[in-house]
Amino acid sequence: MVSVCILQAASGEPAGVSRVLGSDSCATSGCHGGAGLNRGAYHIWKRSDPHSKASATLTNGQSAAIARQMGIASAVESASCTACHAPLRNVEPSLFTPDSKAKAEDFSCANCHGGAENWILSHTRPDYPKAALEKLGMRPLGSAYQRANNCVACHQNLSDELVKAKHPPLLFELDGLLLDEPKHWREDADFSHAQTWLVGQAVALREAAAQAAREPGDARTAEIEAIRELLAASGTGWDGAAGTDLVRTADDFAKKISAAPMTSAQSRAALDKLMSHRKPFEVGAFDKVAGEYRMWAVGYYAERVALAIDRLNQSAIAAGEKTAFAESALDELFKAAQPPKSFDADAADHFVRKLDQLADSHVQ
Repeated sequence: MVSVCILQAASGEPAGVSRVLGSDSCATSGCHGGAGLNRGAYHIWKRSDPHSKASATLTNGQSAAIARQMGIASAVESASCTACHAPLRNVEPSLFTPDSKAKAEDFSCANCHGGAENWILSHTRPDYPKAALEKLGMRPLGSAYQRANNCVACHQNLSDELVKAKHPPLLFELDGLLLDEPKHWREDADFSHAQTWLVGQAVALREAAAQAAREPGDARTAEIEAIRELLAASGTGWDGAAGTDLVRTADDFAKKISAAPMTSAQSRAALDKLMSHRKPFEVGAFDKVAGEYRMWAVGYYAERVALAIDRLNQSAIAAGEKTAFAESALDELFKAAQPPKSFDADAADHFVRKLDQLADSHVQ
């Protein structure tokens, strides 16, 4: 399976090579518990990052209702729930160091960065090669592809069982997730919102295709076809017809986009193409999707194209371009992107009108 689950992230790579120490090992004042961006990373994460409090969600009424629907006695104790909301509870005891305080944690630095036992001292040396740190178990997160793999398992995939139990829907959009994440790191000089968005969509397609192989269904096909249409419409080189293995094709595309810088001109071109693309809203669109689910595909596309326009617009702003959209018009577009299962012809017409109004709202 291509996806990288959060439990693998927590326990290091490969399993058992570098054991989990716990977030306290990172929090001293001389390391990430002091002042300044890198020195204060632990406090930013602990105070403001939603991941540090993810397990609290399992105690609310909604989680209790989902657990009842699934025949689970307690969401707090079920691995079906803790796998994403409290992943350290699922880690084998042998993967913690004997004195690790992480045994009492639900989330720690290890969930994203890997078990630190073998690299905690070496990673402070500026001359130490990143490739060597990776071999010691430190998870690389520099590229959009690496970040997407680390996040997608819990932010994209929902089993049919969870969907039936009315778990809130998930829509993976990497750049937006990183924007909401309180930054305890510095981006590289060539960081691109557009590239991060595009890689995230390719990885989302990969995961949707992999899940469809495990749990096929018309609703999942509708989502897959919507993402394929989005990638094709962006004019960024996606060829969804290449090969028959959609999982591998999407993964290869994500790697390719992540490996090459994305210029502001390329980002702007993608934005212009998506702004003018109306094929998904025409009669007969998404003919590979079962008839009763075709409007779902239109809804999935509307959701993702609204997010795409927002992120590509942000990329233009970050590049210093003066052209942007009126914030009120962007808000109206997001409001028009209703949940896919409630999308119909009227909703599609309304969304297109808002898209047209957005195109007319350019401010100089």
